[in-house]
Amino acid sequence: MINPCVVCDFELKRINEFSFKCSNCDYYKSNLKPGYGRGVNGIDELRKKNFLQIIKQIKLLDNQDNLKVFEFGSGAGFFIDECKKMKINITGSEADINQSSLLNNKFKNVINISLPLNNDATNLYSKFNFVVFNDVFEHLENLNLVIKQIKMFLKPNGYLIINIPSSDGFIFKISEFLFKIGIKNFHKRLWQENLSSPHLSYFNKSNLKKLLIKHNFELIHSDSLDSIGKADNFNRLNSTIKNKLICLILSSVLFFLYYLQKILPKDIIFQIYKKN
Repeated sequence: MINPCVVCDFELKRINEFSFKCSNCDYYKSNLKPGYGRGVNGIDELRKKNFLQIIKQIKLLDNQDNLKVFEFGSGAGFFIDECKKMKINITGSEADINQSSLLNNKFKNVINISLPLNNDATNLYSKFNFVVFNDVFEHLENLNLVIKQIKMFLKPNGYLIINIPSSDGFIFKISEFLFKIGIKNFHKRLWQENLSSPHLSYFNKSNLKKLLIKHNFELIHSDSLDSIGKADNFNRLNSTIKNKLICLILSSVLFFLYYLQKILPKDIIFQIYKKN
């Protein structure tokens, strides 16, 4: 039996073979096996562009020279790299011990840590002005416990930054419709089924806010990030879809959606919360 909704404790209703939806707040949860691993090819420039938008907000909120940032799940280290270019003191982290070692050799100040915490991290408590989740929060189990734990990393009046895919987004809604009429691969790809680190949750802006308010965080900034880049969409698709003709067709569709995404429902939530 799947657990009750992490946001509002209502019953989760099964909607397909691997996912469930809350009838009260529209939170989605999967029963996919959690993990960690490789990122997605073909989105490097898109991520860097989005990270600069996040860093701009960090600078607007707190531009002191000694501010400290902690990133959970640093992946290939793009956010660390951009922060260092902006002279921001950042500590990165990775659950995979080999990846964390590689990042530490390149950037220094990167640790091996996973959530929920299963080791002693008291030396990190009350140290940071910002804790950042870049496309990581949706991969985690036991979110209520995770939020309690990460709250301890923040200084009084510190900030939590989260960007995650949105269940209200245009791409998610299209994939959900296609799934219902029997075209399932697109929706499964959004959940990253059969990849090393599948999505365990999908939020929208409203239910994410409710979850964080429950833990005494105050929403102070709510925005969106681009989900489609202008170039390299073929490689992005080909990393999981091996049919080159299908990838070519879909990459052409994404090229047009790149221009339309400014007016369509956004597929990536970007929110900042203040610790109370």
